Amino acid sequence: MIKIKRVGNISMGNVLITFGITLFMSQFKGFSVLNAVSKIWPVILILLGLEILWCRYVSKDDNTAIKYDLFSIFIVIVILCVNIGIYAIEESGLMSRLQRTFISECYNMDAALNEYAIDEGINKIIINDTDNLVVRASEGNIISGVVNLSVYAANKKEADDLISSEHIQYKKSGSTLYVYPVNNISNNYSYSSPMNVEMFIPQNIDVEIMNCNNLDLIYAGFNNKWTLDGIRITNIRIDKLSDVKIDAFVESADILDGNIKWSFNNFGEYINGEGSNLINILNSSNITVNEI
Repeated sequence: MIKIKRVGNISMGNVLITFGITLFMSQFKGFSVLNAVSKIWPVILILLGLEILWCRYVSKDDNTAIKYDLFSIFIVIVILCVNIGIYAIEESGLMSRLQRTFISECYNMDAALNEYAIDEGINKIIINDTDNLVVRASEGNIISGVVNLSVYAANKKEADDLISSEHIQYKKSGSTLYVYPVNNISNNYSYSSPMNVEMFIPQNIDVEIMNCNNLDLIYAGFNNKWTLDGIRITNIRIDKLSDVKIDAFVESADILDGNIKWSFNNFGEYINGEGSNLINILNSSNITVNEI
């Protein structure tokens, strides 16, 4: 009598168990099911292949006919096709966007900036590519401050891990120190992006700020030269004791605002005291200076 052995139902059972365990564990461990499934789908092919080889091996000496369980194999193929589709989406880069859209949550969090001690060889600081920046004077030689972050993460723990990273990078080249923000990426769906930075910098070192959306310069205690270039909105607050001259290279006096009295002859100018310290403003579409 010929025995019939069906191939495919063991693979389907193992696949369903594996996926069930993955879904169950995700409830407690907090990992992404979509991300896990997209990594383990090749196991389906291994299981199906092992089952076929095993059935062939154990039945080679028996009067056994091997038949494929079409329903089980169909279910396995459907699961396989879905996962290949997920893998294809991941390879194309769409998976990252889908994960950020459907998996990640947005957290608004504050963190301390990683501090930097400036040595005597540095005579200029260049701050580049910030979104919203507030600058104040520091009496020491340390750059410090706080940063407000938009953090996208699957859970609060991942968000906390991201804010413990460095959010400002410092690169020294000769006598110049370059300062710029960092987007920290943990994985495809967890990253942090600095939104608002409040920075304290030494009083006596020249500063250049470039490519900033909104700058608030609290000009009190500084004794240096400033160059502000490529800033969309420039807000400067000075005190009456400041010894400063502001030259704003704009096409029209309509761009100049605030409670000070500007003079305009090809460029806007304001002088307080002897004007020993210079602030040059280039390529700004909105300039406001207030004296308090």
